[in-house]
Amino acid sequence: MARGAAQAQRKRAQAAQRKRKQKSAPSWEEQLFFSRLRRHAKVIYVLLAVVFAAGFVVLGVGSGSTGIGDVLSNLFKGSSGSSLSSQIKDDQKKIAAHPGNMENYLDLSRLYQQKQDTAAAIAALNSALKVQPKNLDVLNQLAVIYQGNAQTARNKAADAQASLAAENATPPGVDVSSTFGQAFTADPLSQTLKTQAQDAYTKMGTAFQKAEQTYQRLAAASRGTSQEANAQLSLASAAKDTLQTTGQPSDARIAIAAYRRYLKLEPQGIQAQIARQTIQQIQAVLPKAHR
Repeated sequence: MARGAAQAQRKRAQAAQRKRKQKSAPSWEEQLFFSRLRRHAKVIYVLLAVVFAAGFVVLGVGSGSTGIGDVLSNLFKGSSGSSLSSQIKDDQKKIAAHPGNMENYLDLSRLYQQKQDTAAAIAALNSALKVQPKNLDVLNQLAVIYQGNAQTARNKAADAQASLAAENATPPGVDVSSTFGQAFTADPLSQTLKTQAQDAYTKMGTAFQKAEQTYQRLAAASRGTSQEANAQLSLASAAKDTLQTTGQPSDARIAIAAYRRYLKLEPQGIQAQIARQTIQQIQAVLPKAHR
């Protein structure tokens, strides 16, 4: 009996010890889990801080810039500028090697236009015309550039005139030609604006005349070809624009002659009716001695 009781007591003690071990087991596992979690949390906090700081830099917060937009824009601009420069050098080498190839001059001029260097674009085409003075493609591209310059000059002249008119506004009822009225336009600012308006108007007239002269060369070079009808229409339009700017009878005569030549080439053309109407309109305002 005593031995059995002792064995039973040892079994109960061993069972109790095993239960205590089972209960205490989660303690180190939980400690290990939370320890790992804390270590991972530190890494996450660091990553979040880096992302947050990078966001400020990339987005340009507080820097006065547009962040990554500026970076990418500058990158592509630099790449584009470098590409244009290399293409220009390539065309210049091609022209030096083959001066009779007009396509190289045309491409070089287009590249300069993309670079917004109009003077260089014109110079490239003028160099081509020294080799082939009657090349229609070169003359047409040169005329288009001059026409664009003329339109730009017209806009600048209009802006200059508007600024002058706004500055020279006189009170209602005041005679502008009177001494009192002239006092409103005698100040230095008004005089400066007046000079700027006059200069802009002169440049506009010169620009339209250059366009007209180039279209005259184009029309003459295209005579007898399939491109003559369009060249005559372009010349007539350019001369009409110049006439509106200068008011010179010579420009009116050029426009009328070009329209008549077009009508002779294409009497039933899609622009024939407009050409006839425009001739009548120009003749109506032109002195009889110049018709």
